[in-house]
Amino acid sequence: MADTPKSALEFLEQLRRERTELDILISGLEKRLGIVSESAAGTDGLSPASPRITVSVDSIPVGFFHNLSQADAAEKLLRLNKGFALKTSEILTAFRKSGMHLNPKNSLPILYTTLKRSPKFQRVAGQAWGLTEWYPEKKKRKDAEETNTEG
Repeated sequence: MADTPKSALEFLEQLRRERTELDILISGLEKRLGIVSESAAGTDGLSPASPRITVSVDSIPVGFFHNLSQADAAEKLLRLNKGFALKTSEILTAFRKSGMHLNPKNSLPILYTTLKRSPKFQRVAGQAWGLTEWYPEKKKRKDAEETNTEG
């Protein structure tokens, strides 16, 4: 029985080395797939990492937005990057990368107008777009302002 604590400590050290190696492998695979985990974002590392999938412009496959309107495609892209607003130009770049056919002369103002007219999207910080459901306080303020001007 005297060997048991020593062998348990050796086994623990072996598992820690393997964990370090696995963390490196997992990190590399997450980077390749565009997944950002909480541990990579700089948390304390004590709680289990909850990965968040992001879609970078470089990882958009051809046909990703096939048969979707610009508004639906933008919504799909934003839902994959939950909580992270994107600029109009970033959304257009993703559309182009997927092979979506766009008017080369005025695709930016067309997309801007499409997003502006849809209640699904909210202009954030004057330069980016997010989903309205991500900003419930902003909607409440707007509704309150409308009732104050009517009354």
